[in-house]
Amino acid sequence: MALKGLSAFERFALAEFLAEKRLVFVKAVPWTTDKSTDGSKIVVQIIEDRTNYGRATISNFGEQLTVKMRNISPDAFSQLKPLQSEVFVKEIERASVFGDFRNQLSIIASISTKETSPTK
Repeated sequence: MALKGLSAFERFALAEFLAEKRLVFVKAVPWTTDKSTDGSKIVVQIIEDRTNYGRATISNFGEQLTVKMRNISPDAFSQLKPLQSEVFVKEIERASVFGDFRNQLSIIASISTKETSPTK
């Protein structure tokens, strides 16, 4: 028997997943859905991964994540230097795992830097 509605009970702990990682800004592009601009998609790269995955051979070093931010233009990130500006994910609205192999991540949140935080 196949159960329905199970996805409503799955939860991914993004803050815990990112706790032992350092991220840098790569680029910001418009986030559009249904022909309207909803905000920005911020691509970040993992430059350090000290997460214990239970096996020493597993690491996400060098992988990129896309963080969708509502109601903010990609221009707000023009002061950030690609692969140099360290960023932090905060105010997590949603983070979910998807894909045939459960290896994709969808994130809606905010990002900030130590120096400044883009404003809406």
